[in-house]
Amino acid sequence: MRSLRRLARPALLLLLVVAALPATLGPGSGRPTAQVAPPTPSARSSATPAPPPSPAALPAPTPDSRPPLLTLDMAVGQMMAASFAGPSVTEGLRRLIIDQKVGTVLIFGDNFTDAASLRRLTAELQRLGREAGLPAPLLVAVDEEGGRVMRIHDGVTALPSELELGARGAQAVRQAVADNASGLHALGIQLNLAPVADLRSNPADAVIGDRSFGGDPAAVGPLVAAAVDGLHDGGVAATLKHFPGLGGAAGDPHSVMPTDPESLDRWIATQARSFQAGIDAGADAVMTTAVVVPGLDPSGTPALFSRAVVTGLLRERLQFQGVIVTDGLGMGGITMLYGLPDATIAAVRAGNDLVLLNSADAGYQASAIDAVKQQVRAGAIPMDQVQASAARVIALRARWPVWAPSLMDLAAAPPTFELALSRR
Repeated sequence: MRSLRRLARPALLLLLVVAALPATLGPGSGRPTAQVAPPTPSARSSATPAPPPSPAALPAPTPDSRPPLLTLDMAVGQMMAASFAGPSVTEGLRRLIIDQKVGTVLIFGDNFTDAASLRRLTAELQRLGREAGLPAPLLVAVDEEGGRVMRIHDGVTALPSELELGARGAQAVRQAVADNASGLHALGIQLNLAPVADLRSNPADAVIGDRSFGGDPAAVGPLVAAAVDGLHDGGVAATLKHFPGLGGAAGDPHSVMPTDPESLDRWIATQARSFQAGIDAGADAVMTTAVVVPGLDPSGTPALFSRAVVTGLLRERLQFQGVIVTDGLGMGGITMLYGLPDATIAAVRAGNDLVLLNSADAGYQASAIDAVKQQVRAGAIPMDQVQASAARVIALRARWPVWAPSLMDLAAAPPTFELALSRR
């Protein structure tokens, strides 16, 4: 892509931008068919276009409309989300994208210093994704819930906690979230790991608190749906978390694996309702988390590793057709029981589509990716399941294109700036 300094006239620049837009990349989907037993633990803008259809509204693919099969390396890579430490792309992250075909990067606060550096980072990540030949623009994700969980403070409209924001009503939630999401989109973020859909039903919970809209599913559901709508208004994909619900457990999975004594009937009457409201609103992803709920899986397997929970409840009972993404596998409650390769295998077997590796060690992340490939080659993880998961992640990325710079952005950019053009 030519630098702005090499263009003679603004009109020529406009023609360049229009001509460079690629053809449509159609969404794909699919569902895993094999049943594999889980292992035991070892500012909304008036000019914003209408959002694309939700996963539930997309037609089921026919054999002729399915995307072409991916190689094993490419398919598994689309299921992985890498992390890295520091404000610059590391050589390890570069190799994960180029060699391992990793299609998602999760951004934390130490990966940038301000809005300008974040925009440069996301543009560089997109360039690496193109260099790797990924089947859709690389996905950049962030935790931006509001309140005490906000990674980005410069270039976006701040959000209060969900508890505070929800008290203003559903329309206020939608508007505030849309304002925030517009800023995220302009910075190159396509996926927000929010909103929190958990009901806070246990005052002793050590992780949710004011991150939740409250404890009454009849009140929380419409607020969760409004947050999903707001993210879409701002051009960002939405993730419901933390499935099947953390607000009823005493304990924090960042340090220890919590247990929730909730029964299946009680869960259906409470937590399931707030998640269903978000799904019905068109949430693009649902995050599974580290909590043991014997009433949902008597084996005692943590929820994000439980096929009974991930596939049985979320995919089949709640009929969620979008991307199922894990909570970060680097949380203390998980690392006490699993190494990263085993945790990644367990997450994929359970039916998760996208795994947050959550490690700054690129070599360790690569070992987890290779472990999944070995399981596929051995037949322990069906290849059709991997292809279906990769297709869901690719479809999400195609529905929410990357930020495309305006002429004003280009005029202010350095000569080495490359266009991060959308695939529409």
